[in-house]
Amino acid sequence: MKWYRDRQLWVALTLGTLLRVVPALIWLDDGCVRDECTYIKLSERFAGGEGMTTSAGWLWAPGYPVLLGIARIITGYASTIKGVQVFAAAVNAVLVYLLAARAFAGREGKNLLRPRRIAMWLYVTSPHIAFFATRLWSETLYSTVLLSALLLLLVARDRVANAAQASRALGMAALVGGMIGVCVLFRGVATYMLPIFMVGMVWQHFRQPKAWAQAALVAMAAACVVAPYSIHASQKFGGRIISDRTMGQMMWLGNNDFEPITFDYGNGKLSKRAFNRTRKQGRAPCGDKGAAIERDTCQTQAGIDWIKSNPDEFVRRMPMRVAQLMNPHSLLTRHLRWGRWPGMHQAADEIIVLVGCVHSLAVMLLGAFGLATRGRGSQALVIGGILVYHCAAIALLAGLSRYRVPLEALLIIYTAGVLSAPGLALQEMWASRMRWRLALMVLVMAIVTPLCLYYLPAGWPWWRTW
Repeated sequence: MKWYRDRQLWVALTLGTLLRVVPALIWLDDGCVRDECTYIKLSERFAGGEGMTTSAGWLWAPGYPVLLGIARIITGYASTIKGVQVFAAAVNAVLVYLLAARAFAGREGKNLLRPRRIAMWLYVTSPHIAFFATRLWSETLYSTVLLSALLLLLVARDRVANAAQASRALGMAALVGGMIGVCVLFRGVATYMLPIFMVGMVWQHFRQPKAWAQAALVAMAAACVVAPYSIHASQKFGGRIISDRTMGQMMWLGNNDFEPITFDYGNGKLSKRAFNRTRKQGRAPCGDKGAAIERDTCQTQAGIDWIKSNPDEFVRRMPMRVAQLMNPHSLLTRHLRWGRWPGMHQAADEIIVLVGCVHSLAVMLLGAFGLATRGRGSQALVIGGILVYHCAAIALLAGLSRYRVPLEALLIIYTAGVLSAPGLALQEMWASRMRWRLALMVLVMAIVTPLCLYYLPAGWPWWRTW
């Protein structure tokens, strides 16, 4: 059945849209918080003709601030991008639906629709994911590009073996590369994600020259998308820039005499007073805020020097930084605890916090279990590579739960695979030759479970973190 003929999909999309639009309309005057305010300032400068600019020593990736600037030029308000994000969230639900269909095609017996429908419902009903569609953060739109690139990669792989569709397959590979380039322009961390997609393109197709041609086109297209801005920014700001220059600031947050700073509720420094008190315990930021490239270079070198002087502490903190990423609470928890949605009964706050926590925790644990036990082929390889890569980057720098939003969309696919057929997941694990999947599952769950649970109590003020 074609996806657009599934009535349940349209019901889910309608409900998901309401879950996003209604709170946004009720609390229409809810102001910006932290990075959102920075994005708004950058959009004002862009709309004023200054192009992409720095802010307080940070040079962000241009994708999202530029989109906000365009929204401001067209409508007069950067916040109108939220309408685009609500639509993008619906697109994401469809993409998750289609990716789940591919992940378990031919492996569900008579229940062909079950995993894709579960994946779709998990995405649209996540309080954590829904919250970001109505805020001025890039997570929703970045997820759209990332999921689209993954789906197109799988379609391009299917078509490369068909001689009649070979040219179209090459064109789709170029489109995949272009989307990866857009990901880089949205987030600097995506720069080093490109090889994962290239390997995914040739996986199990190593003897097909066209598959290698596809991989080459992915790289070239990504470079063509990123290069114009990279060249412009390098000339404008006077330094080598691919997409952003924020590593030094992230190293200051995560590799300093104080413990890694985050801004989630319960494990972060939420007030300016607490933040300033903490920063006095470590090395002061170096470099002038008005010279972002020099500041980032100085901060990066200071971070490297700190690691060299404190190698044991650096390694000890790696799990903590990843635990910050996997904190089952989110910025939605912080928003509610701050009272940013006035007029709602405290019981409603507590229910949302609890549901959001349980949902994210289930997606992380069951998603990891499902990927280890039911993951197959290039799709599982690419998704696994993306997850491991992001965790590695966070382990080296600093973590924040909002970085998990696009990763949850990927994990939802395999969470659906477990929930749709729990017994089948166990059968596939036990049936694997040499029991390597069993060993992989044990290893993955032994790592992921304590990291997910580390900050579990942090969302409730009467508990302490473990």
